[in-house]
Amino acid sequence: MKAFFVTGTDTGVGKTTVSTALLAAASQRGLRTACMKPVESGCKQTLDGRLLPVDATELAAVASMKQDLEAVCLYRFAAPVAPGVAAERAGRTIDFELVKRRFSTLIAMKPDFLLVEGAGGLLVPMGAGRMIADLIALLQIPMLVVARPGLGTINHTLLTIAVARQHRLDVAGLVFSCQEPDGEPLVTSNVREITRASQVRYLGCLPHLSARTLTALAEAAERSLECSFLMG
Repeated sequence: MKAFFVTGTDTGVGKTTVSTALLAAASQRGLRTACMKPVESGCKQTLDGRLLPVDATELAAVASMKQDLEAVCLYRFAAPVAPGVAAERAGRTIDFELVKRRFSTLIAMKPDFLLVEGAGGLLVPMGAGRMIADLIALLQIPMLVVARPGLGTINHTLLTIAVARQHRLDVAGLVFSCQEPDGEPLVTSNVREITRASQVRYLGCLPHLSARTLTALAEAAERSLECSFLMG
C-alpha cells in the first residue's frame, strides 16, 4: 500500500485538484483507492441545515473504494477560517486520536493507494496548540507538498520543507498545480532552485484543468505527474 498526506504551501494552491487527479489515475489503473480529509472548514450549508464538505466530497467521488462521507471528513465547520479557529468558534475540539483511529480503520480495509488531505499548510492551527504538522507526525505517513508554480513559490516551498524537517516529517515529493490557464511560465527556474536547495524530488506540474471528469483528471495526472513512482 502507498499512503501520503497531501499538504500545501498555502490555502488554495490546488491540494484537492492534485489529490483527485492522483486518485483518479490510480483508480483507472485498477488500484483500490481511498481518501480522508479529516477536517474541512468553509463548508457549504445545505437546505436541511447540514454542512457539506466540498473538497472531501470531490475526493470521495473519485476514490474507487466506497466510503461514507462522514468517515472521510470527520469534522466540518462553516466558518472559512483555520480549522482550529473554526472549532473554537463552534465550541468543539478536534480529537487527533479519533482521526488516528479512523485512519487505522481505513488502513485495515487494505487500499492500494490512500491520500489524506490536510487544510492549508503545515502550521495551520488545529486547536489546543497543535498544527497540521502534528497531525502528520501522528499518522506517520510521508507527505506530498503542493505549491503554486509562480512568483513567490521558492520561498513558500522551501519554508514548508524546512518546517517539515523540523518536525521530522518525511517529504516524499513536490507537485506544482496550475490554478490559472497561464500559470506555468516560471516552472523550470522554480523547480531548479527548490530542488537544488532542498534535494526534494520534483514530481511534476499539473496543468490547469477546465474539465474535472474522472477521465480528464486521470489523463492529466498520467501525463504530467510521476504516477508510477507514487503508486508503485
